[in-house]
Amino acid sequence: MRIELVNLEHGRGDFSHVYQPDELGSFAGRAGSLDERVALVGPATVNGTVRLAGTEVFVNGHIKARAAVECDRCLKQVELPVDADFELEYVTGQTYASTAAAELTENDLAVSVFDGETIDVDEIVKEQILLAVPTRTLCQPDCKGICPECGIDKNIGDCDCETKDVDPRWAALKNLTSGK
Repeated sequence: MRIELVNLEHGRGDFSHVYQPDELGSFAGRAGSLDERVALVGPATVNGTVRLAGTEVFVNGHIKARAAVECDRCLKQVELPVDADFELEYVTGQTYASTAAAELTENDLAVSVFDGETIDVDEIVKEQILLAVPTRTLCQPDCKGICPECGIDKNIGDCDCETKDVDPRWAALKNLTSGK
């Protein structure tokens, strides 16, 4: 979905859309995948407003969705709710270049550059979902992970694999966890 700025009445407009998982594209041929880790598992709802103020465009909105990621220890799929507000500011490349400072401030990092004609809501939704998903996810706080030898999920059962000797560079850490 694209918002054409010339079509906004009085420099302001509202938008709302329900995205199906495959509507936001696919990553590596997997429908609904936003990147190598995150996929949508249901519809994503976005609504918000767009406001023009001189050469700047302000976009405020809310996204609600369900995303799936793999547990970082056992690789099980974990579904996470996404319920996020966003506030974005856009300027044209020409405006950004003319106001560029020698040193970036924190406010400058929140500004995005666009073509001056349209705002791509699809990209906003993808970006905001990816930002809302934690970088580290566990299926449960005490997830035991998988065996590095046989690949069994240690949450389901144990294996008879022998633990190999620890790299001597890490041996001191092993002593910390064993209480020695």
